[in-house]
Amino acid sequence: MLSVDTIEYPSKYLSCYESVLMTLLKHQGINDEAALFGTQAYFVFTPEPMGISPKLHSVDDEWQRLYGYQVQIQPIADEAALRHVVNHNLAQGVPVCLPVDIFALPHTMHYQQLHQHHYVNLFAAENGRYYLVCPYYRFQGWVDAALVHDGFFSPVVAAKGAVVITLPQVERPFLTEATVLNLIEENCRFMLNLAAPAALAQEALHLLGLAGLQTFATTFQQMADTSDSAVVFKSDYINLSRHLTAVGHSRYWFQQLIAQQGSGLFSPGSQEMLAGEFTAVIQAWKSLGLQLGMGVHGQRAAIIQRVAAGIQEMHKQETRLFNTVLGALPTYEQGTL
Repeated sequence: MLSVDTIEYPSKYLSCYESVLMTLLKHQGINDEAALFGTQAYFVFTPEPMGISPKLHSVDDEWQRLYGYQVQIQPIADEAALRHVVNHNLAQGVPVCLPVDIFALPHTMHYQQLHQHHYVNLFAAENGRYYLVCPYYRFQGWVDAALVHDGFFSPVVAAKGAVVITLPQVERPFLTEATVLNLIEENCRFMLNLAAPAALAQEALHLLGLAGLQTFATTFQQMADTSDSAVVFKSDYINLSRHLTAVGHSRYWFQQLIAQQGSGLFSPGSQEMLAGEFTAVIQAWKSLGLQLGMGVHGQRAAIIQRVAAGIQEMHKQETRLFNTVLGALPTYEQGTL
């Protein structure tokens, strides 16, 4: 059985999926969160289904691209297969992560209240129980295996794929200064619509970067102006509240990448200026996510209208932020951008 005494939670600036993968890495002794999560700071608007993303690639694809980390995904057909795969990995000293319906998890406020796709880690199995680690909600402890199985075979999990995920032993991530410079410049150019990422070549340009943020702001304002907006768009708003927060998280990790890996690229004055810009943007995105959640759950149209106005303001703040970062790069001064 794996040790369950020294499990370290990752930072809170992560989605539930990112947090379970980072927990697996921390178990291996990998703690370089900025190098793992700070390499992308973007904006993609998806009208159908309504959503926004701060990433060019999924975290799986980004790790594969930069470090050769290959997340292992095994589809599960039935309960017998789930027990076998989980127990086999745990016996080999390999913790797993898997999707569950949050409706089945008593340690959350959503237990028996909300059906939603979520991820957890399993570190041990014993006497019909699993030692479950849920880093997103800061919980770890023994739970009945039946709860995990019920959550795993829920329709909301089946819709996205009932799989068990493992991460083989990996090496500590390493980025050269040249790689960090390229990542920072690339993020800024993509966000400012000076270039488009190859991974999104099929996407319409008005949905990407600052153009995508402006399109989203306009669309959200139209939603907010709809009568009974909080009722009509309840599920969209609930999802978007998390997405807004996730954009702020990506800005946090991008700042951490610059501070920890790319500080030598910027003058002390530039670093101080950028720190203020980033702090304002991160806090603003987080506030919008919280306000939208309050607005939809309280059915308060005035709050949703404030969120709509705030998203318009974010376009201005993001424009200033990414122009400031790009302008502070040494390659900009040399005229090579």
